[in-house]
Amino acid sequence: MTTSLRPTVDLDLFPTTERIHGWIDDLAALGHRRTGTPQGRRSAEYIESVLREAGLEEVRIETAPTPCPVVRNQGLTLGGERIDTFWANGTGRTAPLGRFVHSLPDETPIVHVGAGWQADFEGVDVEGKIVVCDIEFLPMNAESMMARNDRMEMLDPDGTLAEPVNKFDIYSPNNWPNNYFFAQQRGAVGFVGSLRDYMDASYYNEDYTENGLALGVDGSRIPALWVSRADGDRIVETIAVPGRAVAALQLDVEYTLEDALNVRGILPGQSEDIILVHSHHDAVFAGAVQDGSGVSEVLALAEYFAKTPIDQRPKTMMFALTDTHFTDYVGHEAFIAARDEAADRIVLDLCIEHIGKEVELSDDGGAVETGRSEPRIVYVSNESGLLPDVRDAFERNGLGRTFLAPVSASEHANDEVYEFHADEVISDAYSFAEAGIPVVSLVAGQMYLFHPSDTIDRVSVDDLRPVGIAFAEIALAAGEKL
Repeated sequence: MTTSLRPTVDLDLFPTTERIHGWIDDLAALGHRRTGTPQGRRSAEYIESVLREAGLEEVRIETAPTPCPVVRNQGLTLGGERIDTFWANGTGRTAPLGRFVHSLPDETPIVHVGAGWQADFEGVDVEGKIVVCDIEFLPMNAESMMARNDRMEMLDPDGTLAEPVNKFDIYSPNNWPNNYFFAQQRGAVGFVGSLRDYMDASYYNEDYTENGLALGVDGSRIPALWVSRADGDRIVETIAVPGRAVAALQLDVEYTLEDALNVRGILPGQSEDIILVHSHHDAVFAGAVQDGSGVSEVLALAEYFAKTPIDQRPKTMMFALTDTHFTDYVGHEAFIAARDEAADRIVLDLCIEHIGKEVELSDDGGAVETGRSEPRIVYVSNESGLLPDVRDAFERNGLGRTFLAPVSASEHANDEVYEFHADEVISDAYSFAEAGIPVVSLVAGQMYLFHPSDTIDRVSVDDLRPVGIAFAEIALAAGEKL
């Protein structure tokens, strides 16, 4: 009688930390990698060349037309002073494509409504005015993470996750975006969000247009701009002075149809069933952590499995880097549709994002490194049966500071109107989970991911190889189980 042993990862074949880090460095050197731009194309072509050199088959760039915004002008002027601003992604738009120009003149009334909860609008006339709201984010700590999902478990052998940190969850709705939609419903003509509980900066990039549907609001029609906490305080002080509660706001943003560039390659296995390994390659700024780090892990896994014999690939493996993380996931959905059209059967999506250092906020809004890696959340679809394997792989590779979140692959897929759920898959694997594909998705919520300080120095270098090896082990386990 013979027994079969699960194949183990050959550490001698797995790319070195230096090689993984080098890919991140190359991508970050491109500057931003926004969808539909020359930089985004150079990113896709670079990834394509690495996959070809690794020996993958059917390597190609797949295109998908997607609406891409370019901000031609934005500004807020108060008392003759121009305030530093950043466009609130997705706002000021009344159609899928076109140029949307908003020019609110110098004497436009401006009013502060606190945090902008529904009660804050009671008795306040905002019609025809610019509304200023304090954008509040929820604390991010072990307690708040565990409260998201009653099935969550924590891997924390050193007990560091319980230590207090001054961090906030900038990726989950709180008073934003409802305060924006309340203002729009009540006739406001513009919106200014003062970013509290955040680095003292105006750079923020979440698009929550869909969230208005739950409030009966279709679209984000009025222009919105972000300002820093300090500038927000100055605005509130200024408009409290009689006769000074007027401002000018400009936004000129154009949406054109551009090609999203999804890159993919194949390694045949003993079965035509596919294990997908993916991340996204588009970035708002240099994007070393978001998501040069995730891309580098996909490249490392592609290079590793290309060196292994086919008997260590029970399933066909597809490696993909998607391109519309910041433009409504149109390219992601097109990628899934292309797989359906080709009758590709994806049995699992392994998604990796954000391997970076943890920062917390100083009293003055500065970002201070804690000396640790940012805690990870790993979504694991119940349908995969892989939770024990994921737990073992992370423990074996010393990857504490991890929250394991069991989810159902398409738990909220049948909701008629999108509404945010804290226990849904909040990562680049979202579209795949909604399509009913089981996922194992690693993501972390560093506070600097929408900020120019997401540079190569923010990468958690010591985690690069362990994360890749852990996912190689998960892929091997999935090859046998699924």
